Amino acid sequence: MRFATFLEFEQQETYLPPWYRIAFASMLKEALKKGNTDLYNYYYSNDKKNIPKPFTFAVKLNVKQTLNDMPHKLVVEKYATLYVSSNSYEFIIALYNGLHTLQQYNIYGAPISVIRFSMLPKRECSTKEVFSIFSPIVVRRVSDDRRGIGYAQVNDADYVQMLKYSIISQCKFLGDSYRVNHEDIVINTNAAFPVKIPHYNKKNPDKPEVIVATDGTIEIEAPQEVMQLLYDNGIGARRSQGFGMLEVGR
Repeated sequence: MRFATFLEFEQQETYLPPWYRIAFASMLKEALKKGNTDLYNYYYSNDKKNIPKPFTFAVKLNVKQTLNDMPHKLVVEKYATLYVSSNSYEFIIALYNGLHTLQQYNIYGAPISVIRFSMLPKRECSTKEVFSIFSPIVVRRVSDDRRGIGYAQVNDADYVQMLKYSIISQCKFLGDSYRVNHEDIVINTNAAFPVKIPHYNKKNPDKPEVIVATDGTIEIEAPQEVMQLLYDNGIGARRSQGFGMLEVGR
């Protein structure tokens, strides 16, 4: 299920840092808390923090200008759209209701209000799709002992292997019916390209972490239930932080 939330900043022009996604992730976290306390506690309590959240989102801003001499260097116009997707009816309804209750939130000190919602048509994925990357894909590089060692870039020789590993790991959390092997997945990245994304750095807030993510389009072939999972919940890492949302037919 998917819905779009149409938002309005209080000012005609608002200054935001390039790592704005983390603020919208916090907005959705607060919406979940208001919409369903039990779900919030399950996914966000301290001892559950590593459980993958069953959703992804994308923020579309109207960036008017980029300033190089300010930390809040994106000048964005008044209106924005927040797209949210999940394979869990309960989860997405909780977010929908929570945003409806929240009504207004501060995005780095800039008040933003919920104007209206639009439920988006349900789409059934086939076993082979060409996806437009709606929000950049982040792929963690994993060592032989399954430890994260940075991020894989789309031009790396082992990028597809790392992305397959990510998909297989994602499927394991959803039961035996989603279990797949590397040979069950075919990925073509010829129409994808790397993009540098500044991301909030907890250790040094004044110096953002730069993540090299993937944009463009990507062709994937896999069992239908896996394809549907990737469309509904996103692909790659940091999905609940505004990365990895896919679209069909854009």
